[in-house]
Amino acid sequence: MSCHTCSNCRFVNFPSPEPQLQTLKTIQSFDGLVSHILRGSRPLLNSDHALMEDEIAKLEQLRFLYDAQFQEIQLRQFPVLKALKNRVSIYSPIRRLPRDILIEIFHYVCSSDAWGDAENAIGRDSLNMAGPLWVLGRVCGFWRDTLNTSPAFWARNVLVITPVSKHAHEICQTYLRCAGEHPLGMRIDYWSNKRAEDDEILSLLLQSCYRWKDAYIRIDRHNTHYLESISHLPVLKTIEIDIWNDDGNDYRLSLGHMLECPAAMASNSFRPRNPSSEVTARDNSLLWMYISPERFTAISHA
Repeated sequence: MSCHTCSNCRFVNFPSPEPQLQTLKTIQSFDGLVSHILRGSRPLLNSDHALMEDEIAKLEQLRFLYDAQFQEIQLRQFPVLKALKNRVSIYSPIRRLPRDILIEIFHYVCSSDAWGDAENAIGRDSLNMAGPLWVLGRVCGFWRDTLNTSPAFWARNVLVITPVSKHAHEICQTYLRCAGEHPLGMRIDYWSNKRAEDDEILSLLLQSCYRWKDAYIRIDRHNTHYLESISHLPVLKTIEIDIWNDDGNDYRLSLGHMLECPAAMASNSFRPRNPSSEVTARDNSLLWMYISPERFTAISHA
């Protein structure tokens, strides 16, 4: 029952199946005897041992032979199936959709995955590779090219929630690169956990502040010092800062450096939202926000 491999094409030439089938039929003719022994209706005699051991050896040989054949078939089947799938995909109906219609479909999918409530936002994290943009980009090259040449999809709702994954820094860089120089709708939910990966992501996101069009930052008061790096907001229209003060103490947060945002001033979009907040300003610069013990969200005017 030995196999022979062709020296030219490396194809495994298996022996004719006829002897194997005959051997199997001969062995199966004793199935009734084996069943009786297993059920206890017939004892195992000394004369049965030689027959059983011989059949076990033959069955082991057949199993080895069929395993080798099966592995060879699998190896040769994979490239065939891959080539077939690629060629059939050329005629896929989705590839015949005009690009503008495909963009509308993407827009609908991404819009249905917008920020929503913070409590339900974890599954919509932009750095989650199971998110809609990443999944759509893996369907085919045509879809991926469509997304990669449409930065608005990536820039519309950028949502990042800590803690982040191990490879989040590389994913975030790729995401921002896909967004091109398009103005960003940025949402950051950052909590104190003292992880280097989270700090790196926050730093990377804050470096993109010059592209922020609409921003929402949700942060605990122990990390508000990170906000000091925010400056030069030329296209910013609205910004919300949601600060959690969990120790019951009032405090002040200096934000004067943030108000270099002519777009927001022109749109007159800075207004107090919550009576528990107090804003003091001078010379069109926001000096500080007064934070009450309760959670608040404020949009402030200089």
